[in-house]
Amino acid sequence: MSILTIQGPAERGRDPRQISVRTGGSATFGICGCGGCALDLRLPAQPPVDFRGEIVVGPDRWRIANRSNGEPVIVTQVDGRADPTAVRPGEWLPFCDDMATVTPSAATAGPLLTVFFTADAGAAEVGAGCPAITPRPDPELDPGARYFAVLAALCEPVLLDGRAGRVPTSSDIGARLALSPRAVDSHIDYLVGKFAIVPPHTRSTGWKRRALIKYVRRHDGVAQALLARRDRQPAAAA
Repeated sequence: MSILTIQGPAERGRDPRQISVRTGGSATFGICGCGGCALDLRLPAQPPVDFRGEIVVGPDRWRIANRSNGEPVIVTQVDGRADPTAVRPGEWLPFCDDMATVTPSAATAGPLLTVFFTADAGAAEVGAGCPAITPRPDPELDPGARYFAVLAALCEPVLLDGRAGRVPTSSDIGARLALSPRAVDSHIDYLVGKFAIVPPHTRSTGWKRRALIKYVRRHDGVAQALLARRDRQPAAAA
């Protein structure tokens, strides 16, 4: 059986509050300004910010739902091997990290939650989102637009090989599409805004391209649209 522990921030003179959840269980967390919200783990914050969610535990991963009204929830691997992930309001996303921090998108004085996870690979996964809350639909895409061609060129290694591999640079994409690297960067900026991708707390070179690849991998509708465009293109002459 997998075990997940949610730990709140340390307060002066007190041990941090913890809640442990086993496979199939769930726990709610968040910031409450009125003192009456039904939360398993109520977090302190002055002033209060829009930060509420739920974690459901499966055998080999855990899922987090953002129950906030309008703010993304940011999940960050403690070992720093991946960029932080933004969970949009109403969205469920799976994670398998054995240790991660969970914070609101607004600036805070440190992580509000730390998640510790020990997986049990032998059990059947349990847990589902609330049927009354649905993820935000993927934005409409124009297959004939230049930004669409840029996205396809960026993500093609993921779609064809199933792995990220080397992330194409703006120069790589520009050479393929007869665009300048600056024009490619402009299209990438547009796509980051179109998909409402939240910048990571620590921005490294190429984070936008990596974030777009991660978005496509997690949104099957976008990936299928890119593959359909590729399938419609005529084969190159021998």
